[in-house]
Amino acid sequence: MMTDEHVVLSERPEDQLKAVEWAREQKKKILDDKSRRIADALMEKMTPLILKNNTQK
Repeated sequence: MMTDEHVVLSERPEDQLKAVEWAREQKKKILDDKSRRIADALMEKMTPLILKNNTQK
């Protein structure tokens, strides 16, 4: 998904700091989303195995 947001790099340190914080926040959101998808995929694969093993006992 592409957004039309463009960050104009300013000479002002406070603006640069805001841009860096924004970028860090975006990176964290992406990593959280990726981790969630990996966890969901793992659960999807493991659940049938867990259920199968529990019913065989």
